Amino acid sequence: MKYLVAIWLFSTFTFALTFYVGRLSNTQFAILGFGGMLGVAWSAYLVTDPAAARAVVALLAAIPAIAAMGSSRRVTVSFTLFAMVLALLLSSVNATSGVALVVAGGAAVTTVFVPVFMVAALRQSLGSVLRKVAKLGDTDPLTGVLNRRGLLSRNSDLLDRIARTRQSIGFMMMDFDNFKFVNDNHGHAAGDSVLIAAAAVIEETVPPRSIISRFGGEEFVVMTESADPAELVHLAEQVRSRIQTECGVTISIGAIYAPLIRSATGRPNIDEVIDFLTRQADRCMYAAKDAGRNKVISRTCAPIVWVPGPPNEPQIEFVADERRVGSLDLVRRRKAASRDQAANPLVDDQTF
Repeated sequence: MKYLVAIWLFSTFTFALTFYVGRLSNTQFAILGFGGMLGVAWSAYLVTDPAAARAVVALLAAIPAIAAMGSSRRVTVSFTLFAMVLALLLSSVNATSGVALVVAGGAAVTTVFVPVFMVAALRQSLGSVLRKVAKLGDTDPLTGVLNRRGLLSRNSDLLDRIARTRQSIGFMMMDFDNFKFVNDNHGHAAGDSVLIAAAAVIEETVPPRSIISRFGGEEFVVMTESADPAELVHLAEQVRSRIQTECGVTISIGAIYAPLIRSATGRPNIDEVIDFLTRQADRCMYAAKDAGRNKVISRTCAPIVWVPGPPNEPQIEFVADERRVGSLDLVRRRKAASRDQAANPLVDDQTF
């Protein structure tokens, strides 16, 4: 009984710590997980009733299954193998023959493996769905190129390559000339066909690892690496000429050439970098329209300092912060919110 009391105390401590912390670190989960499996195995060994012992052994699958939900593959495999070894050892204790050992051992291993496999498969399937959803959220449904959100979230590899190879940013803003005429005289379906064809021409013309985004209704953005301003202007002229020839419309292009400096200090600033490039390219593009349209106007900017990191999304950071707190803190927050609401009741006609 004293061993069972020790196991119960360890279990109580585990639940209390998890309840208070909210989300265990990898080290905490590893220590408590391996300790929990040893406690389950020791409990099964102490129980003299074979049926009850088998029921306790089945609990060994719980911790590897929890690991499969969110831990790395290495941690999940380690927990699973450890649970299988314990299950085999416990099966050999009461085995009366070799056949009984094989049957009991196989049943014990299957009891551990099947839940872990199912949880891991579900996690992989869910991850695949989430990646597809993220891709849909970053993609323009008409042309198949990135949208404005995708431009912000998919440029880290390109900028990292530009900084590593000491190239510069080539940023082009493109806008169709008199596109309203196409929609008004040929219909919006014809206008959509022009946009789809133009997006295909841009993809075929720019370097393979460039970023192409539909920035607005008939505005496209291309972000690429460039060796010098003349190379960028030549690329922009190629795009302009091919769209005029193959799509039957003209475009005005503003091209920005900017050296890139990567910095390891400061907060991530990809939002500011894209905003700066967009404003500068937009000015050049409107200068091209003022100069008669169907032209390329370029400009060389001062070096841009880029601090790697994700774009600024406060709502995602708020959710992550909520998940890190413990349950007791969440209860305190809800009580504080209830007190505030009671002190400041809302009326029906209140506006914000």
